[in-house]
Amino acid sequence: MKSRLHRIEIRNFKAFREFKLNLEGRHLLVYGPNGSGKSSLYWALYTFLQSARKETSDVAKYFDATDEQNLLNVYEQAETNPAAGEIVLTLRDQNTQKDTTYKITKGIHDTEKLPVIEKGDRASDFITYRFVFRFSDFRNSQAFDFWMLFEREVLPFCRSLSGEDLHAEWLSIVENPPHKHKLVGGAINKARDEYDQRLNEFNLKLAGVVSSIGDTAVEFYDDHFREGDPNFEFRVGIAKSANYNRVNKVVIPPVLKVEVKEASKAVHRPHVFLNEAKLTQLALSVRFAASLVNLHESDLKLLVLDDLLVSLDMSNRMKVVEILLSEQFNNYQKIILTHDLGFFREFQRLISDDLGNWCIRTLKGNASAGITAKASKNPLEKARQYINGHDLEEAALQLRKAAEETAKRYRRFAMKQTPRPGEFHSLTEDLKAARKHLEQQLPMALYKRVIAGTPETHRDKLVCASDADLDADASLDAATNGILKNQRQRLRQFLSDTAWQQAKAMETIDAVIRMKDRVLNPAAHWGEAPLYQAELDKALKLITQLEQVLK
Repeated sequence: MKSRLHRIEIRNFKAFREFKLNLEGRHLLVYGPNGSGKSSLYWALYTFLQSARKETSDVAKYFDATDEQNLLNVYEQAETNPAAGEIVLTLRDQNTQKDTTYKITKGIHDTEKLPVIEKGDRASDFITYRFVFRFSDFRNSQAFDFWMLFEREVLPFCRSLSGEDLHAEWLSIVENPPHKHKLVGGAINKARDEYDQRLNEFNLKLAGVVSSIGDTAVEFYDDHFREGDPNFEFRVGIAKSANYNRVNKVVIPPVLKVEVKEASKAVHRPHVFLNEAKLTQLALSVRFAASLVNLHESDLKLLVLDDLLVSLDMSNRMKVVEILLSEQFNNYQKIILTHDLGFFREFQRLISDDLGNWCIRTLKGNASAGITAKASKNPLEKARQYINGHDLEEAALQLRKAAEETAKRYRRFAMKQTPRPGEFHSLTEDLKAARKHLEQQLPMALYKRVIAGTPETHRDKLVCASDADLDADASLDAATNGILKNQRQRLRQFLSDTAWQQAKAMETIDAVIRMKDRVLNPAAHWGEAPLYQAELDKALKLITQLEQVLK
C-alpha cells in the first residue's frame, strides 16, 4: 500500500457543516454517539471513492441544492450564504512523503477515472451493520436468498477468475434485454439466443466467484468461530442461475443460498433456527471471505467499518477485533466507527501497544451546531493531565475509573463472568475476585514459601541453570535423565515466568486495595485529610501497573 489517507475535509455534506480531521496516514478509531456524524463520515469516504467510477453529473447531484438526491446539510442550507458542499481528501505517498489533494463538489470532479482513486475504490472495503442485519432479514415464510444483498454490497467489487468486471457485465445484461430493442421475426429469436448465451457465460463466471467465496468463508469460520461448535456446518452456493423468461419478458436474477447443517441434520430455514450471534458469525465469514477473495492491487486500500458488531456480545466482538488486527488485514488502512463507548474503550486497550499507528477521536456536536473530532483520552491519560494541572481530586476520580474498568474487564474476559442485569460489583469485590482467580492458578504453598520470599532479581536462580549434576548421576538411565531435565525446565519456566507474572499481579492487586479508600475517591469521604501529589503520582504508577498485569 503506497498511499495513505492523510487528511479529510468535509463541508456542507450530510451531518457536517465544516469538518476537518488529520489522520497523518494512521488508522482511525472513532467514537460518536447517535447523531454525531459517525455514519456521515462513512458515507463521505464511500461517496468519494465511488465518484471515480461515476459520471460528473452523478457526482454533482449530491452537492446540488435543486436536485432531490442532494446530500447537503439542511441546517447549512438554511443560511443566507451556505458554504458549497464538498469532500476533500489528501493522500500522502509513503515513499516520497508527497501530498496530493483531490476534491469533489457540484462543479469539480477531480477523481473522474483517476487510477489511484478508482483502484482504491475496488480494493477498499466498506461494511456497515446493515450487511449483518440484512443477511438474515427474511420473514419466516421466505427462503434464505441473499442475492439482493450480494448484488449491492459485494458484486461491484468482484472480478471473474479471468479478470472481467462482473458487476458491469450484470448491469449490461439487466439493462439490455432482447425485448428492449423491439425486434421481430428471426431477428428477435437470434437476439434471445445471444442473450441466453451471455447469461450462461455470466452464470459460469459468477459460479466460480461464489464458489471461491464459499470455500474461503468456511475456512474463515473454522479459523475464527469454530471453537466449541464442532457440529455446525455450512456451505454457500447458487441455488438457481440467472435466466430470461421469454414469455413474461423479465430477467430473473440468480438465487444465492447458505446451506446449514447442525449435527449432520439439514436446517431448512437458518434465519429462523440460528441465534443472532451465529447468524452474525456467518455473515461476517461470508463478507470477509468476499474481501479476501476479491483482492485488488492498489496504492490505496481502506477498510471502513461502521458499527459492524452491534449484534455481538463483547467477547465475540473482541474476537472480530483480533481478526481485523491480524496479518490477514495488514494491507489496509483501517477506519473503525462505533457508537458503543464500551467497545471503543476495549478496542483502544487492545491496540495500546500500537497507539503510535492509530488516530483516536471522539465526535462532538450535531448536524445543527457543527461537529468536531476531539482527541480521545482514556482515564489514565486524563488522570495524568489532571495531576500535571494540580487538580488532584479529579485525577483521583479518573484513577478510580481506570481501576474499575480494568478489574471489570478482567472479571469478564479472563474469568468469563458477565454480571447479570442489575447486578453490581464494587471495585473491591472485583479486585478480590481477580486475586482469588489468580490464587487458584498458582499453588499458594509454593507462592508463600518460595516466590513471595525471593526478590525478583533472584528468582531465576532458584533452580540450577545447568543440568550437569543429572548427567553425572550414574544411577539415572537415559530415559529418566531426559524426563528430569524436561521437568526441571518446566519448573524454571514456572518460577521465572508464569508464577512471577501471577505473583506480581496479586501483589499489585493487594497494593491497589490498600490505597483505594485513601486515594481513589477522596471526594466521596468528607472531612478527610487533603490529597498530596506524591500520593497521586504513586497511584498513577500503580493503576498503570494494574492495567499491565491484568491485560
